[in-house]
Amino acid sequence: GGTGRSRKVPRLVAGSPPARDVQYLLEHAPALRDQPWVRYHVKDGEKGPIVWEAKHTRVTVKDEHGLPGMGLHLVMARNVLDAEEVKFFVSNASPETPVDVLLLVGFSRWQVERCFEDQKQEVGLDQWEGRTWRSLKRHLILSAISYLFLARVRQGLRGKNPELTICQVHLAVSALIRSWSLSRRASRRLIEKTARRIRYSQQRKAAARKSHYRRTLRKLREIGINIKI
Repeated sequence: GGTGRSRKVPRLVAGSPPARDVQYLLEHAPALRDQPWVRYHVKDGEKGPIVWEAKHTRVTVKDEHGLPGMGLHLVMARNVLDAEEVKFFVSNASPETPVDVLLLVGFSRWQVERCFEDQKQEVGLDQWEGRTWRSLKRHLILSAISYLFLARVRQGLRGKNPELTICQVHLAVSALIRSWSLSRRASRRLIEKTARRIRYSQQRKAAARKSHYRRTLRKLREIGINIKI
């Protein structure tokens, strides 16, 4: 009812509760503090079953003006083998999305990190040296196309060799290209040497995965969690 100039940016009503971080909500908000931890077998990873306890609620995040913005899922997960390890996930999925689906997506993001790691190590994504955006863009395009080629080859061969990785495909393709300039005998030796190297790597990885899996199962059984294989 004032006669002054109206505000260009709205603000919260005086006395409104302030925004809080997720750690504060977990420790002090009744909706989360009094909510029991629910145990989820998220998936089977390289080192065994991934079992976490989680709490879930809907939250409203603040926008760039400090006002209530969009509503999101907030999932707080705690490792059953290490109670000090707590992760927080937010998601804009539909409100009826189950918690186990949110956890599965949250614990699958390592695939994105592995994608960048493989591109840096195998196709030279991190070896760019230049000064212009155009040259950087060309390097990114060539790296992405090269990685896509390796991924498609791996996808086509995984039916015959499920343990095949991007790195091993790159090793095989490199050996195949080098063999074109060699004699038939030298070419055969190079291909056989590369195949032995790939088989040895897969055997070591399979043995390590089996050992980690058993160790994780034993730790889970010690705290009363039995996972059926």
